[in-house]
Amino acid sequence: MQCTILKIKKEQYVQIYLTKEDLKAQETQEKINEYKKQKYKLGIFVAGQENYPEVLKKIVTKQVELSDNVC
Repeated sequence: MQCTILKIKKEQYVQIYLTKEDLKAQETQEKINEYKKQKYKLGIFVAGQENYPEVLKKIVTKQVELSDNVC
């Protein structure tokens, strides 16, 4: 599981990247509920175990591209 936390103006966002197995874990559910209680905007991305690193690489690459275009 990997979390990315962003704060844009007064809004707080968290993106969680994990596998189906990670999503089922009690520890993960507790972390998600903790973010919800703190009023974070949540994005949860689930990938299969076999392509998890590839999906993360694409997401990180896209985030870097987008952040380069922000003034």
